[in-house]
Amino acid sequence: MNYNEALAYINDTQKYGSVLGLENMERLCDYFNNPQNDIRIIHIAGTNGKGSTGAFIESILRCEGKTVCRYTSPAVFDYREIWTYNGQNITEAEYAGYITKIKKACDFFVSKGYPHPTPFEIETMLAFLYCYDKKCDYAIMETGLGGRYDAVNVIEKSEISVITSISMDHMQFLGDSIEKIAYEKAGIIKKGGRVVSAVQEYGAQKVIADTCRDLGASLTFCDLPQNVRGNIFDYDGMHDIKISLNGAYQPENAILALTVCEELKISETAIRAGLNNAVWHGRFERICDSPTFIIDGAHNIDAVEKLKKSILGLENKHFNFIIGVLSDKEHDKMMEIITPLADRIFTVTPNNKRAMQNTFLAREISKYNKNVVPTDIETAVSECLKDKDRITVAFGSLSYLGRVRNEVEIAGKGSHNGQI
Repeated sequence: MNYNEALAYINDTQKYGSVLGLENMERLCDYFNNPQNDIRIIHIAGTNGKGSTGAFIESILRCEGKTVCRYTSPAVFDYREIWTYNGQNITEAEYAGYITKIKKACDFFVSKGYPHPTPFEIETMLAFLYCYDKKCDYAIMETGLGGRYDAVNVIEKSEISVITSISMDHMQFLGDSIEKIAYEKAGIIKKGGRVVSAVQEYGAQKVIADTCRDLGASLTFCDLPQNVRGNIFDYDGMHDIKISLNGAYQPENAILALTVCEELKISETAIRAGLNNAVWHGRFERICDSPTFIIDGAHNIDAVEKLKKSILGLENKHFNFIIGVLSDKEHDKMMEIITPLADRIFTVTPNNKRAMQNTFLAREISKYNKNVVPTDIETAVSECLKDKDRITVAFGSLSYLGRVRNEVEIAGKGSHNGQI
């Protein structure tokens, strides 16, 4: 297959949906002689902050001279950004080659009466093969959903299990309490392994601690940053730590990455340089200077609370919002938290089968802010770019933020310095 044929194939497999369980992955890995067993994997689970934490860890490791692969999802701007080696996306030729091999395996399993692997299982198998072939020093791999029955968790061991902030999300799959969700996330912890966790609510903290005790795994809980001054903070005897990523929530993600890298015996010089050089698009990222235009992937209650804190820290307190969400999120509570802050709100419909229609979202928001208009992405961006007096914040589902950035670039307004 060429690249376009490979894309057509993976799109066709969307009909197989998403299935929690490891049987398909075990068969796939066996077919390819279990490449995952020969990769040094840093395994990340959690509700929010997985991507940012992974970006910080990758940057630090590369500053130490290590080679690093990453497997992260969902893609925001380019589908191939899901798989990277030293910051470079997988090539079209590489992608097509791996999909061709994996399709052959899938066809074989179907001929034997087994279920066809799902898109995420195919993409995860690609990640294992890609990281193995690159012979990277470390592979940073995120769970797609949950942890215990997520496809990545077919691995038998990891260098470190990393657990980011846990909050209420994907309750229909993971459970209706923080303890049940934490139980699923803690499923990535390995017997006798090492675990580093962000600050957690008590219920989640107890579940993680109990799991580590039962499995004989070492556990480090991070503390909160100290003396925070914008993108500079102190932590555990280290002073004036500077980070490149914006947002009031990023110091906590940076501390998690810092602690992981200390476990790996990475030098303080590399840690400081890596935190200051990390790049992760779509997370409180400024994509335009005049007017200020920010995009953020806040798509659940905890993330929206953190986004609210971040925008209230800006000097200008006048905002336009562009909002697009998925229907299976707790959107009403999210809108109650943040929409009263905006002068104007535009609701849009993301290109996702689970998207909430812009008219329905506008009706919901009108309970909290009457200045809301349902529209399309192009119109929303155009209207906001005309407004020089307000900061625009586009947030919600990551699935539409790429379109927002493209529209800003088409208007000739794009800026990629990312600094607020």
